[in-house]
Amino acid sequence: MPDRLAQFTRGCLRRLARLREWKYACFKWATWPRRLSGNLVLGKHVGLMAPLRCDGEGVVYVSDRTKLGSPLSARYGNGEVLLQARTRDAVIRIGRHCAFSNNVSVIAVQSVEIGDDCLIGDFVSIMDSDFHGIAPDQRRTGPAQTAPVKLENNVWLGSRVIVQKGVTIGENSIVAPNAVVTSSIPPNSVAAGVPAKVVRGLADSSTRAEQEPDASGVPYA
Repeated sequence: MPDRLAQFTRGCLRRLARLREWKYACFKWATWPRRLSGNLVLGKHVGLMAPLRCDGEGVVYVSDRTKLGSPLSARYGNGEVLLQARTRDAVIRIGRHCAFSNNVSVIAVQSVEIGDDCLIGDFVSIMDSDFHGIAPDQRRTGPAQTAPVKLENNVWLGSRVIVQKGVTIGENSIVAPNAVVTSSIPPNSVAAGVPAKVVRGLADSSTRAEQEPDASGVPYA
């Protein structure tokens, strides 16, 4: 009897796993109208672990083996990921082997480029425009300031980071959770705060480890 119960339990778990796989497949099938229209181009083995909203007039490119959404991370509602190339000339490019968490928004009026191997935390917003004028009488009709955004390879954005127009974040850099990035960040840096500032270089700890001995007098490996 215990063996039959164990077999039955394993069978139920396998069926539940298949249901989850079907759900992820449905997320991908739902993108076919955008893909057929040419507004969304997905590379090989792109994984959708949350619904993808892609409703702008421009083109969105998602390269091979990038994952959008995470079943294990925090989410609001269904965890929808928004990739919106808002205008006809707008372009969003996402590199290879990136990992997006849930409730991420990337909106381009001109251009947003995300390099290879980037990690994007939950509730991150990346925007290349103010969308409205700044003056009080222009906030509904006035011209918006727009400038391209670029994340170089292997950038890591923590949860709830906001990246604003005209920003370039250099290769390998990390932006701490809840930071607001209003100006460019050099490569191999850790940035934090509102507005985000570089707090140290990534090489600092490794350099000290090579140069400073531990309590035994032996340098760190």
